[in-house]
Amino acid sequence: MLYGIFIITLSYFISMQVIDRMMPVRRRKNNSPLPNHSRKDNKFLKRLFWYHLFLSFVYYIYAVFNPSDSSNYYRKIIEYYRGPEWSDFYGTSTTFIEWFGFPFVHGLGFTYEAMMALFSFLGFLGFIYFYKFFRERIIFENKLFGFDLFHLFFLLPNLHFWSGSFGKGSFIFLGIGLLFYGLNNIPKRYWILIIGALLTYHIRPHILLVILASSLIGFTFSTKGVGWGLKLIMILIAAFSLAFIYQDVFRMVGVNEETFLEEGLNMSHRARELSSATSGLDITSMSLPEQVFTFLFRPLFFDAPGMLGIIVSFENVFLLLVTLTFLFRGGLFFILKGDFAVKTSFFSFITVSIALAQISGNLGIAIRQKSQVMILFLFVIIQLYDDQKKSEFRARMRAAKRKAVLNPLDSGYLQELD
Repeated sequence: MLYGIFIITLSYFISMQVIDRMMPVRRRKNNSPLPNHSRKDNKFLKRLFWYHLFLSFVYYIYAVFNPSDSSNYYRKIIEYYRGPEWSDFYGTSTTFIEWFGFPFVHGLGFTYEAMMALFSFLGFLGFIYFYKFFRERIIFENKLFGFDLFHLFFLLPNLHFWSGSFGKGSFIFLGIGLLFYGLNNIPKRYWILIIGALLTYHIRPHILLVILASSLIGFTFSTKGVGWGLKLIMILIAAFSLAFIYQDVFRMVGVNEETFLEEGLNMSHRARELSSATSGLDITSMSLPEQVFTFLFRPLFFDAPGMLGIIVSFENVFLLLVTLTFLFRGGLFFILKGDFAVKTSFFSFITVSIALAQISGNLGIAIRQKSQVMILFLFVIIQLYDDQKKSEFRARMRAAKRKAVLNPLDSGYLQELD
């Protein structure tokens, strides 16, 4: 326990330094009508550290009294002490978590609590990079039912609960956060993009496959002024990457490559395996829309598996409401005309959701897995709100210029939005 407290203390000071570097407090530009969020962002992220830590502690208490992957990982690492060499366990998915944790447990003597604290810190780094990705594109304060959507999305407990423990959730959240932060400025952040891709590959190769394909679609159909030569290079890079990881993808979803080529993709056997638990659902008889809805928005109180399911139901109701609001505000048309980031985020989200919905017959697994990609859809939602605010702002600025209200020094306000 004392070792865990030491790791928490160390991660606190590191996190504060990272926040100050990523989200520095900036002075407001003279006479700029655009909001300056820097001080609020810095303060919010520093408070978010304690919120994330609290929900990580809640998961720790949950794991003490219930079977959990985190305790299984630690137990297996302990058993490796007299077994094969450390390098023999290198691989993707579960084996990568065990391989990564081995030197901390056997080299540095980390206790179970210390490993939980370490992975909670890794998950929080994911929130910092996602927050920075959001803030670079979201300018205005966007409210729903009187609440600031930007901050509200980052307070959803399911995101913190599953990314704050010793396991794949923390790593995949950090990996995807690095990926999209890097995609927002590829020339200057290509090394962050590579690190994010490597992390995502080692945890969920199939998710990296989807993000690569989605990035290709987003780049090809959204980027203006880019010649087909560069687009062809992007296609070749994506094709090479897909060829490199496709075998791991098949292995992860439990599909034989030869069977796939002969019969196509049939994951009903995985659905039956995962629906055998007490919180399982027989999804094999559902239509695809029902499967996707179940994955994204259930449980909804009436089918909640225990106290955890009831708590998650509140969040699912909120997600259902914001999704309906998004659709009513022209969300589908927005996706079609959206830029690279919007298309990549949405296609990554919807493709992973459709794939996982077909095998996540266990509600507990669905709750955990959807937290890995739900934040991408939340970005698309808030981007819609912000783009509509930008359009209104530009209209007001143009009207003001026509009335000669703005002085010549203010002519750069419209360009500041682009």
